[in-house]
Amino acid sequence: MLIAYLDEFGHQGPYIRHDHPKFNTHPVFGYAGYILPAENVRQMGGYFEYVKEHLLAWEIERLKVHPKRWEKKGSKLLTTTNIENYGEEINPAMNRIFRKLGELDGRIFFFGQQKPIGTVKETNETSQAREEHCLIQSINRLGTFASKANQKLMVIMDATDTDNRERAVATLGKTIYYRQNKENRSIIEIPVQADSRLYGTIQLADWICAILGRLTDYHFAETSAFGWAVDMGQNLAPLCQTTNNSIIWSNSPSKDSRCFPNQLVKTTKFWQSEARAEAKKNRQNQRNNQMMQNMLDASSPELQKKLEQIRGNR
Repeated sequence: MLIAYLDEFGHQGPYIRHDHPKFNTHPVFGYAGYILPAENVRQMGGYFEYVKEHLLAWEIERLKVHPKRWEKKGSKLLTTTNIENYGEEINPAMNRIFRKLGELDGRIFFFGQQKPIGTVKETNETSQAREEHCLIQSINRLGTFASKANQKLMVIMDATDTDNRERAVATLGKTIYYRQNKENRSIIEIPVQADSRLYGTIQLADWICAILGRLTDYHFAETSAFGWAVDMGQNLAPLCQTTNNSIIWSNSPSKDSRCFPNQLVKTTKFWQSEARAEAKKNRQNQRNNQMMQNMLDASSPELQKKLEQIRGNR
């Protein structure tokens, strides 16, 4: 049996750009986490708590909290300021966690969507619809992974009190129990939601989401302060594999444009690669159109008519 731990990364609300006065949060929204054999959950959870307690010992002592009832959010830990000041402690700790996850046959998983630029009125895409779509896609892909491994799967998520999450999880019943969806027969129940403060395993999913959030900001925002995330990603990627169906869909004019795990750890920003690919495609189309026009100019009236028909059907 497999257990998957899942959380959100990015932001589900509208986005325009980072310097916009209102819609400036994050260009991507999705779900990420990890999946591993049930028999290894106890060992992974204990190891995460061990590394967390040593990495954040000073803060735990200052706050006078019980370390196993206290959570450090990944978004608060993996900041540019912290990496600049405490990178020598944070980076080795992250390496140890990912190495252990890989040794325990764990896999990183993520699914995300680059949001269309604009307000809800401009894009006709609500936060609720986006959250439901990404969650359903994530569950379907996790179910597919488990089915191919001939394993049953339970999904555990960080509990939230948002109406969007409740509605999204409620809709999963239709997906999981849909008779025609054979891949999801591996999933034994609608995702369980639990308080992340009490579970190191869920906190680890949150830290993974924080890394994904930084990486996708770097690759999909016009400007980003998270260039350091690529260096971190390059160090972590060899330590624990990612499922082969992990992906970020872009909002490029090319409808099949996708960002795969290996592209997230490249220094060339994905949006720049997409822009170059689109420009190359446009140049090729222009050359093809010019070639067609040259053929038209040199052809007989009958052939011109046929070529015009071909052009009209493209």
